[in-house]
Amino acid sequence: MYKIDDLVMYRNIGVCKIVDITKREQFDSVGEYYTLKPVNDERSTIFVNVNNKNVMMRYLLPAEEVRSIVDNLEQIDGYSCDNDRERDAHYRELINSGKTTNWVQVIKGLYHRKLDRNKKGKDLSQQEERLFRTAEKLFYSEISCVLNIPMEQVVDYITEKVGHSIRV
Repeated sequence: MYKIDDLVMYRNIGVCKIVDITKREQFDSVGEYYTLKPVNDERSTIFVNVNNKNVMMRYLLPAEEVRSIVDNLEQIDGYSCDNDRERDAHYRELINSGKTTNWVQVIKGLYHRKLDRNKKGKDLSQQEERLFRTAEKLFYSEISCVLNIPMEQVVDYITEKVGHSIRV
C-alpha cells in the first residue's frame, strides 16, 4: 500500500503525489481512496480506490534506472507498423503499460514517422500527435521528478546525453 507523500506514476496523467488516504463513498459503497495531485497540474485532484488493481499506478523508477534508460536510448527501438489502426492501438497499449521503455518506443516510433511524413509535406494525424505528446509527458515527467531536473530542461538533458537533437 502506498503512503501519504509517495510519488507515483498514474495512468496517462504522469507523476502524482499521494496527499491523503481517506474513506469515501462512491457509487453507494464506502471504500478507502488515495487522493492524488498531479505534480504538473496542482488544480487537478484524482481519487483512486486503494483496492482497484486494474488501474496503472506504480512507484517512480530509481534514479540509476532512469539514467540507464536515458544513457541507452539509442538501443531502444521505436515501434512502427504500416496499418494505422494497429499502430495506434499498439501505441495506446504501450502507453497504458506504465513501462518507461515502452513510452520511449512510442516516442521514437512517432518521431521517425513524423520525420518521414514531414519529408512528404505531411503532418502526424491528430491521434498520433496526442499519443506522441502523452508518451513524452509521461517519460519527461518521470525524468524530471526522479533526477530533480526542471521539466523545461529535460529535453536539453536528453539531447546532451544522446549527442543530437531529439526535436523535430
